[in-house]
Amino acid sequence: MKMEKNESYLNRGMDLKRLMLYLQKRIWLVVVLAIFGATCGGVIYQVLRSVKMPVEYEAVSKLYISFGHDESGEVYQYYNGYTWNDLLDTDPILDFVMQDLPGYERDAVREATTAEILSDIRLLTVRVRGEDEKFVREVMSALESGLREYARDSEELDQIKAIRSGVPERVYWDDRTMSACVTGAVLLGVLSLLVIGFIYALDESIYVQEDIEKKYNCRALGILTRNQKGLQPYARELRANIRYALGEQKRFAILDMADHADTRRLELERLLDREGLEAYGSEQEEDDFGWNIPKEEESFVKTSEWDILAFNQNGLSEAECRQIREAGGVILLLPFGTDTGRKTARILSFLKNQDCQVLGMVIAQADEEFLNRYFA
Repeated sequence: MKMEKNESYLNRGMDLKRLMLYLQKRIWLVVVLAIFGATCGGVIYQVLRSVKMPVEYEAVSKLYISFGHDESGEVYQYYNGYTWNDLLDTDPILDFVMQDLPGYERDAVREATTAEILSDIRLLTVRVRGEDEKFVREVMSALESGLREYARDSEELDQIKAIRSGVPERVYWDDRTMSACVTGAVLLGVLSLLVIGFIYALDESIYVQEDIEKKYNCRALGILTRNQKGLQPYARELRANIRYALGEQKRFAILDMADHADTRRLELERLLDREGLEAYGSEQEEDDFGWNIPKEEESFVKTSEWDILAFNQNGLSEAECRQIREAGGVILLLPFGTDTGRKTARILSFLKNQDCQVLGMVIAQADEEFLNRYFA
């Protein structure tokens, strides 16, 4: 019997239904990590906003322009936003502005000021931005004064007067805390899903009989669930398969890969030897059947017609192998949802070298809820 992983198992596709059930058990972790990511995103953004955001002040003033008349009596109306932005950088206006700003550099004043016409060509919006509140206030005052002086000396303009003088105000970044929280939640949520998916892709745990057949090319006899209530298909199928595999033989060995062989032996005896219940004086129906092992375990064992030798994988030696050969074979019990692939491969190799017949494998301590949803 070929026990190592066969080619079809190595090239197997992804079972989407099993993947969804696998994620369902861990979705709480994704939610927790998403909430943690949202919290981290918001906190990090607020820290960066308070630490990295430069300290800047801005003052905005509105000025009203009265245009002069040309020789024909027409009003000059060719000033626009680009014209004013260029005019502020020219010497005629800067000369007026710098008269009120002793000690400041012309280039610094030029870089700090902008002007634009938003809609009405008679309304000029002037902005001054800088790192010092005093600088912004003094430049704005000098700019308004300089524009008034420039208008008086310009034939195209009648006058410029301030209709709203702005005061320096701290410039803040837009508050995007919610966006940062959403981004953090999405990033950590997606990352956790990718990690869980990667772990699932590497997971070689046993969940259903098909996993045994593909991975070990061995007979899958059935499933022992954690809380057996009634002889539902899993228990009925397991009992039928073991009885068929053994025929008239009532003696065999079990090898538990999770090292709970004695408990599994009692469960199998209780399942296989239904007469043991009547010998106990119980008239339970099949629907009341469960894994509640009677307290008088020794009496129960004595009344059983099955002789089951129980071994744990960590205690297997030459003497145990001799008993397995005398019993006619061994059934391996693989824990549900636990990756024991390497240990199982080692044990199978040891049993093969000892000429111990492997009658089949059983999945132990299976999750009934998982099975019911998977086989639904």
